[in-house]
Amino acid sequence: MKVSALIPTYNRRQYVFRAIDSVLSQTVPVDEVIVVDDGSTDGSGDAIQARYGSKVRLIRQENTGVSGARLRAIREARGKWIAFLDSDDEWLPDRQREFLSALEKLPADVAWLFGDMRFMGDEGEGTSLFEKAGLVVKGHPQIFEDSLSVIHPVQQAYLSGSLIRRNVLLEAECFTAGLRTHEDLLAAFEVACKCRFAAVPSIVTRFYRTSDLVASSLAHHGLNTPDHYRALMLAFPLVMKKTGKKTPWAQYYAGAVRGLCKLHVAQQQSIRHLVIEQFRYGASLASVAFFCAAVAGPWALRAWDRLAELRKTLDRKKETLVKHEFQASVRAAGK
Repeated sequence: MKVSALIPTYNRRQYVFRAIDSVLSQTVPVDEVIVVDDGSTDGSGDAIQARYGSKVRLIRQENTGVSGARLRAIREARGKWIAFLDSDDEWLPDRQREFLSALEKLPADVAWLFGDMRFMGDEGEGTSLFEKAGLVVKGHPQIFEDSLSVIHPVQQAYLSGSLIRRNVLLEAECFTAGLRTHEDLLAAFEVACKCRFAAVPSIVTRFYRTSDLVASSLAHHGLNTPDHYRALMLAFPLVMKKTGKKTPWAQYYAGAVRGLCKLHVAQQQSIRHLVIEQFRYGASLASVAFFCAAVAGPWALRAWDRLAELRKTLDRKKETLVKHEFQASVRAAGK
């Protein structure tokens, strides 16, 4: 089972050596290492070539964004399995061994194998992805019958912590939407609508979120970006087609449209045509109310946001009250 390690990079000369070294230091080596220099202007390509020579296959191209770099790497890869690594992160030494051991036990319809990731901050090691998501993996590997549960409502399978079948990525046309952020989320939905996911419990990757990366790392942009909502607007229709069900995905789609609308309004962009997208898969009281607010103007959308926050606060208080009442009833029953 050949594995191709793919590292897209753009102006990451200060960090990319850490990523490449972690791949070359695997206790079980990968079959090839491909680095796509996506139009760097800091000399990254020359530095990589000088340091690694033939150990790394360096591909240079004009800047197309991370989706374009990933797609180019996939097309150039020779391995059956693709192992992504962002150029500011690193693999743990036994990652490849852990995954190869799990691959031997996987059926053919599993296309995405993932492991845990350790968040790294200025203070050193933080929590892990599985801990944060509340995911407990039982088995090596554990196969998920419902692939969508792995990525929604909380994404638990990240590219840098995964092995993915190359042919499935190509068949699903992953990374062709031109997204510059959250392309990994869309790819996960695209694969989940075709195949199953599996996981190993081990931490396989260190995911860096240190302050020196804030200016350049897409991970620091959070969920409130246009491409986050665009990714969801592309993903939810795929799920509806796969499942044959509009509920609750049509509501999720409308919510993504509303999120993008609010970003456009904040940037003083027109949402006249975009706001209609809420109704593509049906209407709801929320979508009608938001449409009315959008027609009324920015002040009404601000009021919408305030009411939404108030509703969330009340819901949290209600959940807390119900929880306390349940705990009190349990204590009373035990007396």
